[in-house]
Amino acid sequence: MARAIGVIPARGGSERLPGKNTRVIAGKPLLAYTIAAAKRASSLSEVIVSTEDDGIARLAREHGSRVVMRPAELARSDSPIDDAMRHACDEAQRHDETPIDIVVCMQANVPVRKDGEIDEVVSRLRAAPWATAVATGYCVQQRPEWMKRIKDRVTMEIEPFMDAGTAYRTQDLPDLYLLDGAVVAVRAEVLRRAAGDRRVHAYMGERILVVTHDPRYAVEVDEEPDVDLAEFFLARAPRS
Repeated sequence: MARAIGVIPARGGSERLPGKNTRVIAGKPLLAYTIAAAKRASSLSEVIVSTEDDGIARLAREHGSRVVMRPAELARSDSPIDDAMRHACDEAQRHDETPIDIVVCMQANVPVRKDGEIDEVVSRLRAAPWATAVATGYCVQQRPEWMKRIKDRVTMEIEPFMDAGTAYRTQDLPDLYLLDGAVVAVRAEVLRRAAGDRRVHAYMGERILVVTHDPRYAVEVDEEPDVDLAEFFLARAPRS
C-alpha cells in the first residue's frame, strides 16, 4: 500500500532572523512545534526534517524526527523548497521500498497548527483522485486592488498597483486566498514531474484544492515581531 510522508524543510541560514528554527519560543524550540504536530498526524508514515545544519539535525532527532541531510546547493537562501521535498522523498524511498504517493510539506517556522489539520489535508487529497495537491490557506483582508506601488523613489510618489475600478467596498470584491505553507500535500508523481519548473507553485500541479483556516494558523516566524505574535497565539492554543 502506498504511503504519505511528512517533510519539514529547516535551513540553518536565516538572514532576517538568525537561528530562528532553533530559537526558543514560548518554552520550546520553534522547530519542535512542527515536529510535534506532524508526529500526531496518523496519516503520515514518517516525519523527516530536511536540513544542512548539524544543530538543527541534532534538535530534530531529540524531538523524534528522522533527519535527511541535504546538500549545500539545496540549502541556499534562494533554493526552491520543492527541491528539498524531492530530495527528502528520494532518500525516504531509498530506505523503504513501500511506494510514496503523497509528500506533505510543513514549514518549520509555522508553530501554531490546527489540531487534526494535517490529516484533513491528506484525507482531502486521497478523496479527490483528480486533484494534484491540497494546501492550507486563508482569506486575505488586505486587498491588492487598493494597494499602491512607488512610482518615483526620489519623490516617493505612488500609483495604483492594479486597477480597482469602482470597487470601494470589500463586499464588492471576490474573496482571495493566500496559500500559507502550513500544510501542503502533493502527489509524489506531480512533485517529481515539476523538477526544474520555477513557476510559482508549479510543484503543486494544475489542480489544487484549499483547506481554509484562521490566519492564526499561518503565522510565519521570519522577523522579530513575528515572535511576539506566535507567542500570543501559542499561549491560547489548546494544549496537546
